[in-house]
Amino acid sequence: MQILNVEWKWNIPNALSVVRITLIPVFVTLYLLRLDMWAFAVLLVSGLTDAVDGFVARRFNMITDCGKLLDPLSDKLTQVAVVVCLTTRYTELLPLTVLCFAKELFQGIGGVLLLKKNVQAQGARWFGKVSTVLFYATMLVIVSWYDALIVSAPWVLWLLVGLVSVSMLIAFVGYLRMFIRIRRDVTQSPAASTPEKG
Repeated sequence: MQILNVEWKWNIPNALSVVRITLIPVFVTLYLLRLDMWAFAVLLVSGLTDAVDGFVARRFNMITDCGKLLDPLSDKLTQVAVVVCLTTRYTELLPLTVLCFAKELFQGIGGVLLLKKNVQAQGARWFGKVSTVLFYATMLVIVSWYDALIVSAPWVLWLLVGLVSVSMLIAFVGYLRMFIRIRRDVTQSPAASTPEKG
């Protein structure tokens, strides 16, 4: 089966990406019901599957174009859902939510546009991986210990949020530069690659 010029193949890493997508409504439900420790556990599992699917794909040569789309898609959906949920409780996180939504929306639209031009999908860059790791770490801290940290050590909380924001901006700029370069190159060669993770 082909969607957006990508052949969809199923293997363990791709299945883990699908699991991560299915965990999104579970996290949202648990968090909105204020079952924070269960929401923490679900988010932790999501982060671990993100690490495991990348390791398995590289270690056992299971990297596919399908995976290069599913993995970042699951990351984007997870990140937006998590920051939106957190903002319903902590409105001071709204700027981070806006930044996250803008970044993921741009990357999603950019990736689709390039795929429609038959530009081959490509995996994550280092700045995208760093941004994702910092995101998961910070969101886990906020889900579990926000109320305690905001009283006892607010600087730790805001340091983490600041690091996530900066890493998102760096990833946004990095992928924007890649998008511009690839758009320029695609007029000369059909074999360019498209960034899809952040």
